[in-house]
Amino acid sequence: MEEVKTLTVYIDGPLDASHLNEVEEKLKALDVQLGNIVVLDCTDMTYICSSGLRQFLGMHKDVTQKGAKLIIKGLQPLVKKVFDISGFSQIFNME
Repeated sequence: MEEVKTLTVYIDGPLDASHLNEVEEKLKALDVQLGNIVVLDCTDMTYICSSGLRQFLGMHKDVTQKGAKLIIKGLQPLVKKVFDISGFSQIFNME
């Protein structure tokens, strides 16, 4: 039986238009495979724009299509509220 591999991406500061490319590069660099767990650690993320939400949604689709699991960790209260209002809290596994 293969060991479960956890891949963690740390997202800090605001996730706005000026930071989308940086996060996109981090996400593309992941070698997601069947059975992996991908953790987006958002403990230090202070803001998320609508494009950032779409980026997270695309990542969720990509990860689940590869048979892996995506977890969002550490959302700050104001950012969590954006996820709640948009309905994204129902889509993502959150810790």
